[in-house]
Amino acid sequence: MPSALAVFAHPDDLELLCAGTLALLKKAGWDVHLATMTAGDLGTMTLTREEISAVRRREAADSAALLKASYTCLGFEDLQLGYGPEPKRRVSALMRDVGAEVVFTHAPVDYMADHEETSRIAREAAFASTIPNWTCSLNGRPSTPLKAIPAVIYADPIDLVDHFGRRTSARQVVDVTETMPLKEKMLACHASQKSWLKDQHGEDDYLRYMKAWCADRAKDFGRRTVKYAEGFNQHLGHSFPKTDVLGDALGRKVKTRK
Repeated sequence: MPSALAVFAHPDDLELLCAGTLALLKKAGWDVHLATMTAGDLGTMTLTREEISAVRRREAADSAALLKASYTCLGFEDLQLGYGPEPKRRVSALMRDVGAEVVFTHAPVDYMADHEETSRIAREAAFASTIPNWTCSLNGRPSTPLKAIPAVIYADPIDLVDHFGRRTSARQVVDVTETMPLKEKMLACHASQKSWLKDQHGEDDYLRYMKAWCADRAKDFGRRTVKYAEGFNQHLGHSFPKTDVLGDALGRKVKTRK
């Protein structure tokens, strides 16, 4: 079966941004794997880094279980993600381990550097994943190069806006109305973030915000029956796959802007 890997910076990022589409792929027979670069070790005002890391790893694993997907924490630290050999090697090794054909990750421009650095790392790890002399391993396991560079698909940025508050465009939108209940349950697994978001961001109703973003992106679909949607842009640079991965996999659930 085809394999999709979601690589995002922190626990709860992928639930916010692409869990509905991942659920559709799972329903279509895909093997789905979830990964975060960090355990979210700074996402608290009250616990130690070790305590919140343990909590957030459990929450991420519980979310993945709802999707019947695997979960991997790649073990880096919040606010210290940066493009370099070690992050790229770990992500490449994970792509090889799961046989990734498609990689979902953050938009290249987002509200914080951890997201943007993860996007760059994932893109470059995908490119490197087929190179025999690019040696990499995860948890001491040797890896075998992929036969083809995975397609890289960028999710919407948080709030659907760029650095200057301008609404971003999505070349493709996916109707996730039918998988919204599962997406919402997956995001709700991250209960530790309710108080954190209240203290740090001044908001705690992250489920409502997520649904509001998806309702906003659904406007781009142009059908009244589409209540919620997720937006994506596929990386189409030199050597990366040019095939319509989402359209081929999900058919009428996808609208592509010409």
